[in-house]
Amino acid sequence: MRSPIVLSDWSAVGTYLALLKEPPAEAARFKGLPLQSPGVCAYLAVKGKPSSMYLRFKLDEGNRRCRLLIHPKAILRKSSGDDWSEARLLAPMDYREAQRLGHDAQLEYLDRLLDEEWWRQGFSDVRVLAKRTPRMWSWDFNLYQDSMNPVMTAAFMRQGRIPHRSPYVSGLYLAGSSTHPGQWISFCMMSGIHAADCIVKDQSRGAGK
Repeated sequence: MRSPIVLSDWSAVGTYLALLKEPPAEAARFKGLPLQSPGVCAYLAVKGKPSSMYLRFKLDEGNRRCRLLIHPKAILRKSSGDDWSEARLLAPMDYREAQRLGHDAQLEYLDRLLDEEWWRQGFSDVRVLAKRTPRMWSWDFNLYQDSMNPVMTAAFMRQGRIPHRSPYVSGLYLAGSSTHPGQWISFCMMSGIHAADCIVKDQSRGAGK
């Protein structure tokens, strides 16, 4: 059965370029948008005296990339170093570089980060529970061309993110990081509310005709 309304929470760029039978008028602009890689991540179990820092950063002086260790236990007032606690090690990857390298090299890059000593300070034991590379993120979450979203460049921000109500296809609505208000989980959830609000308003206008 054909539906008069479709709400796509997949990549807005991917929706226009990969899901539609005919590309929209601005297909060339969408194809030209630089894409952002989700980067690499390691899920950790750590043991040791907790640091007072919930977020610990390491700046690579060579390419100015910033690694991040997230250790939630650090903000708990009553905690000891005797028990295992969770932590995450994150680092960005250039999208074009990640695509060029492929999955095996992406995994090697993450392993090199895991071998660094700065984030291990204060931990008496560490276990790597799981790893994520750009290709693995894409396999598990069906990302468009292994990308998280278009890069939020100054030009893209001036033009405005991709609208929730499609100006090209009647009845098509979009949500997710390519739309307003942007990336990260909370913003993506809010974008769903904005898209739903567009649907409700359009349906109300239709019912009033």
